[in-house]
Amino acid sequence: MKKILFLLFFLFLFSFVFSLSFELSQGSFTKGEFFDVNGFSSGSVNIFVSAFPGEKKVFEAVVQPDENNFFFFRRFIPCTDPLGDWTISFFDSNETIEKMFNVKSSVKCEYLRVNFIDPSSSSYYRTEKFDVRVKITDAGKNVENAEAYFWDFNGNKKRLYNQGNGIYFFEDIGIPVDAEIKEFELMVTAVSGTKEKNGGSNKVSFEVRSVPITLEVIKPAVREFNFGQSLEIIVKPVYPDGSLAFDAVVRAEYNSEKYTLKEKENGEHYIIIATEDLNAEIFYVNLLVEDAFGNTGSLSLNLEPKGHLYYIIAQNAIVYVFPVLFIIYVIFVSFKEGRTFVNRLLLKRKRKKLLILMKKLQDDYFNKQLIARTVYLEQYDDYKHELDGIEQKIYSLEKKQEIR
Repeated sequence: MKKILFLLFFLFLFSFVFSLSFELSQGSFTKGEFFDVNGFSSGSVNIFVSAFPGEKKVFEAVVQPDENNFFFFRRFIPCTDPLGDWTISFFDSNETIEKMFNVKSSVKCEYLRVNFIDPSSSSYYRTEKFDVRVKITDAGKNVENAEAYFWDFNGNKKRLYNQGNGIYFFEDIGIPVDAEIKEFELMVTAVSGTKEKNGGSNKVSFEVRSVPITLEVIKPAVREFNFGQSLEIIVKPVYPDGSLAFDAVVRAEYNSEKYTLKEKENGEHYIIIATEDLNAEIFYVNLLVEDAFGNTGSLSLNLEPKGHLYYIIAQNAIVYVFPVLFIIYVIFVSFKEGRTFVNRLLLKRKRKKLLILMKKLQDDYFNKQLIARTVYLEQYDDYKHELDGIEQKIYSLEKKQEIR
């Protein structure tokens, strides 16, 4: 019993492992030839062929094995197929097998001359658009009845339209936002509409570059903001064509810290900043964005806080401002008192000096009889008038001091 079970298991495993197999008729082919495939499968087989570089889609087919599980597939290789290395994939419900082979051109497929007019740039950004335009000639004469094809970034085969004068075009080829950052090879193949079906091909290469993301500022609308109030920054990351950046992450850098902005449903990103701890002069916010495909962008905001001094005074009045004002008041009062004291001292000295002069004047007239009566009276009246003024000033200063 054990031997029978083991044999059944071995037969099942053998049938699974060898459920799909195939062989190409030869290792390489030339345009204008047929390539044949012989294979074995327990069910229907899907065939997919692509060409490098760029994974150009060449053709797809489905074949059905016969009653003995064998299948045969044949295909003609026309001049409009791409040159280079092809990968042929066979897969059924259980297994997938791939093989690679090379396809070369033939003399018949190189009669037509295909010259590129566009694209003409050496590099393009992701999301950028360009036209494909070629001129097809045969021995210097324009070919007006040709079929011309190219492969886009998704590997799809596209036909060029006849513009006249041997020119064939396809407008607005968009570079996907997730296209590989590398040198892209654009290939064009053509075949004449004549009975001979002569062909031609050419290719052009250009660099695909990451697209810069622009951060549109929704808020703040102006550079100034009120210090002490919350500052809301809202930005929208977009590509140059205006479309929203895919799965973007926006970060903000300020005060030597990094923060991730939150995303809204409409694709806007925002952050609310508490401004109490910010610099009182210019506030710098650096914004950095990156999407899911490595495209990046940046923006620097220079914002000016308003009301910083008022905010500091309002927040620290008890601790700093009131003591400072008290000290200023004390200094002011002390200064006024000191000035009053000095003025009164000077007036008393002047009064004392006048009294001495008046006493000497009396001595010179009454005792020594050195001056005349008229001189004495005139001089005495001057001293007396000046003395009365000084006495009045001293009285006023003392009265003010008593009031304070």
